Amino acid sequence: MFGTVILDAYTKDEKFDMARAIDDLCSPSDNYGWASAGIYCFWDYYAEAILYIGLAGDLAERFKQHNGILPLKSGSKQKEIEDYFSKNDRLGYTIFVQSSLSQPLVHRNKGTYEKFAKQMNSPIGDLISEQGRVDIKNVEGILIEAFRRRYNRFPPWNSIGGSVVGQGNVMENNINIVNSFCHPDKYAVNPIVSRATIRELSDHPEWVWYENYLHAARMDLLLLGMDYNQAIDFVNEKDPLGTYNRMKENGYLKKKLII
Repeated sequence: MFGTVILDAYTKDEKFDMARAIDDLCSPSDNYGWASAGIYCFWDYYAEAILYIGLAGDLAERFKQHNGILPLKSGSKQKEIEDYFSKNDRLGYTIFVQSSLSQPLVHRNKGTYEKFAKQMNSPIGDLISEQGRVDIKNVEGILIEAFRRRYNRFPPWNSIGGSVVGQGNVMENNINIVNSFCHPDKYAVNPIVSRATIRELSDHPEWVWYENYLHAARMDLLLLGMDYNQAIDFVNEKDPLGTYNRMKENGYLKKKLII
């Protein structure tokens, strides 16, 4: 259940702070924020150009592996990232996240869910869905293929395409999602793009509440093809807390995204 694109950019010295913020928003061990399984993108901060599109069952852990905080035997982009930082100060990083309802089983939450399953005498599959893991494979395939069709090549740090199923489900407007990953000024008003960065959200829990609320509308927009205003109206009808009005009153809907 995808819906929200969250951008940020970091220096080499800020990688630990970024990892902390990603883990805060996308922890596999709680229902706060979003699921740990999602799509991520590294992009050239200065050229506003996609460098790599990938998937992860645990976004925070994968970020740490790519940035040399945790070891990874194969598939790491640590060499590419280090080379980038040898020539540039800031590297763009974006996550395309799913609802926490799509949280799959990963090694960091396995023990907890196995314990609950044992206590309830139920299969672990009754407690947690693997659909979130399936979805990230298909969405990665869609987005890499959308990029390839538009630019006749893969992103520089991608060597192969993603899921064949995903590649077969590309639609013409999917390139707009890809472009929203790396153009903070041009796509800041895109309804699927968060008005706050990864680290800003981590520092402002109320903004996480707002973006989770908007995530529900974004799911209807992306999955059901609703007009954004229709999707907002649909979500508002089911909200007794008046969240959307609160966002208006607090000025969050006019917040400018600054990366």
